[in-house]
Amino acid sequence: MGITISTLDFSNEIKDKLQQKLGQSLIFAEEESKGYTLFKIDFEQNKKINALEYIAGIIADIVIDSLEIKFITRIIRHKYQQFSGDERDKIQELTLNRLNEEGMRKNKLRPDEMFNKLVRKQEVMKEIQKYFNKNQDINIEGFVRFRLKDYISDLNCAVEEAVDDYIIEKEYNEFIELLKYFVDLQEPRISMVHVLQKEDKSFQIYDKLGNKINNEYLEGYLSEMFDEDVEHEDLLISALINVAPVKIILHFDDSETEETVKKIFGDRVEVCTGCQMCKKD
Repeated sequence: MGITISTLDFSNEIKDKLQQKLGQSLIFAEEESKGYTLFKIDFEQNKKINALEYIAGIIADIVIDSLEIKFITRIIRHKYQQFSGDERDKIQELTLNRLNEEGMRKNKLRPDEMFNKLVRKQEVMKEIQKYFNKNQDINIEGFVRFRLKDYISDLNCAVEEAVDDYIIEKEYNEFIELLKYFVDLQEPRISMVHVLQKEDKSFQIYDKLGNKINNEYLEGYLSEMFDEDVEHEDLLISALINVAPVKIILHFDDSETEETVKKIFGDRVEVCTGCQMCKKD
């Protein structure tokens, strides 16, 4: 009882894995044919299920750890030629981050499922085991290309979402640069402001004496540039650009907003670690 695995590029990986089980539940012979390495694997009938599961795991590991990056690179190169080489590299990085994060966002093709590395391996193994029900010969590269269409579709989806993320990030960075330009053009209007965050996550700005700065500043550049409602962070940035302070002291724990303010206002920003102003209503 046995099967044959053939491969162009992954003979060492297969051989190493097979040798771990050599003499325990299977034996194998290695041959070369027309550039391919063939592994003819034999196992006892009563150990068929465990042997096939182990072999399916070997192939699934190769698919996820080695072939996956090649398919992602090919998808990006063929579908997104409008991006530069550096941009495609960034999209590839975002795709791999998305696929390998343990708690990544749900796949939009299958919104009720997580799509992490373990899930992908389990799905590939399932397809390989199903294939072994009717076949005794498997070519790894060909199997992935022609039999794992749902898996390849998932990779396409991950790339598409990475492209969306890249475009959003690029537009965000361009917008930040525009706001920095506004800030650099302005003459400072006030020496110092304190920024506090209220319970509803909105922000209030105070001058150096602790007096509230009129909320009309919270309807500056950004609220005029958009018809729809803007976020609290956007309104804060708008207000700070209007007030044009020399120094901004942040009295809140909101890392994303803090990072945005620092990107725009640079070394004008300080973060307070605890003072009376932090307790101000």
